[in-house]
This record gives sequence, C-alpha cells and structure tokens, in this order.
Amino acid sequence: MALSEPPPRESRYGSPLKSSKVDWAAGDGRRGKLCQIGSRGTLLISENVRTNRQSTSAEALPARIRRDRRPLQNRVTPFGDVVAISQRGLYTGNRGIIHDPATKTLLGRRWTTKAWLVCVLDYKGRRRELMGGRSWTELFFLDEAVALAAGHRPCFFCRRADAQAFRAAWGEAKGGQAPLAPEIDAILHEERLDRGRKRIHAILDPVAALPDGAVIVAAGEVYTIAHGRAFLWSEQGYQTARQIRRADGLLTPPSTLRAIRAGYRPVLHPDIEDNPHF
Repeated sequence: MALSEPPPRESRYGSPLKSSKVDWAAGDGRRGKLCQIGSRGTLLISENVRTNRQSTSAEALPARIRRDRRPLQNRVTPFGDVVAISQRGLYTGNRGIIHDPATKTLLGRRWTTKAWLVCVLDYKGRRRELMGGRSWTELFFLDEAVALAAGHRPCFFCRRADAQAFRAAWGEAKGGQAPLAPEIDAILHEERLDRGRKRIHAILDPVAALPDGAVIVAAGEVYTIAHGRAFLWSEQGYQTARQIRRADGLLTPPSTLRAIRAGYRPVLHPDIEDNPHF
C-alpha cells in the first residue's frame, strides 16, 4: 500500500535506505540488553518484551511535541524489536494494532495477534497515514529476509501469490499438505519467541550450507546469507559482505528456513541482489 511519510534525511551513505543513525538507548527510559551490531551501530533488545510489553516513557510524547521530526518507532530489526531508526525498506507489515493514533506512538504491547504479516508497500494505489488510524499498525522491514527472521510471513491479502508459494513450500518441507494460515501462525509464534523474547535457534549445518535469505547471529552481529556470503545488517542497511565460518545462532524460524530450502525465495535488498560482492 502506498504510505505517506515525511521524506528521510540524506546521509553520508547517500541512499534513503541507508540513512542516519538514531540514538535508541540513551536517556529514553528503556531498559534492555545493548548488543553491538557491527562497528557502526548498536541494538537494544528490550527486557520488557518477555511480557509483550515495553516501556514507552520517551515514545509517548504527543506528535506536536516531536518537533525534531525523529523517525516513528516502526522499523523492525531481525530480532523482531520495533525501533525508531530512519532505515527505509522494501516491505511493510503488521502484528495487529499496537499504536495510539493520537500520539503516533506505540502502546505497551508489541503484538495483538499471532498473524505477523509481511505486506507490499503499494497495493492498488491505496494510501494510508502512518499510525493515523486504528485498523493496523504499519511496521517496516529492510527486506523480506529480515521480516522472515523477525517471525513474520507473507500476507494472503496483498501478497496472495507469495503467500501461497510460502504455504506450499512449508507443506512440502513438512512432508504433508499445505497448512492453513492459522496453523502456520501458531507454529511461527512458538518458534519466534521464548517466554516472550526472541528465540535464537541452534544451527546444525555449516553457514555455507544455509540457503539465500537465512539470517544468523555471529559474534554479536546479524548477517543475511546470500550468494554463499554473509551480508552484515545494520541500522543503515546492509554493509560489506563477509565470509563467516561459524554462527552463534539462527534468527530465521526453523520452519521458515525449511520452507526456503523447499523452494520459497525471499526478496532480498538490492544491495545484495545487485551488488553480491560489495
């Protein structure tokens, strides 16, 4: 769907998809584990997410007070956290209604449904004001690999062909019939969360054997695997590809990974697809 939002600030990276950093963790009242993501950014993993609630002390400022035009808190990291950064992405999506339209800020909860969706940005020319209504909360992902890693799946409404392909690959990987969407959502909800926190899964195969679109954690950094290489995810976008011999864990839910192995092809960011060796 076409979504209206103020244009991002230009950064030294040039592209709106790689725009300037935002201080997520300094003096905003949130508590959490601060994890280094590469050499240029940090990632705050909230302690409160275990109860599906998160402190909103800083985010609860009315829109009229947010005069510095900081980004809305609606970008999703591979860990599934919803953060306020200027990163632009290829997809939107939702987890239900988790915002207050009067202030355009998130409520305490981080999901109201087990159906975590990945949607297209433009659908039949429809336009939405970000966080302007109470139908669903617009979230954004750098690409589909990040969205799947966070625990989302293709939407059957605006991405029906992709959703059917995902469902078919899921069924083939499981050795049975293609499941209904609620069955997929129930399994994903178990695989993406561990007592409310992001579940990080063990990797049984070598990193080099992972399919394109798998997302891993290695030495505190997040990588998307493609073309046999690992592309560093950061708040500015993807950074230089590297060879990673060992990973500490898998962020992509195992059932999603099996669907990818069975033939589903996540859409990757142009930084990877157009420049596989950058």
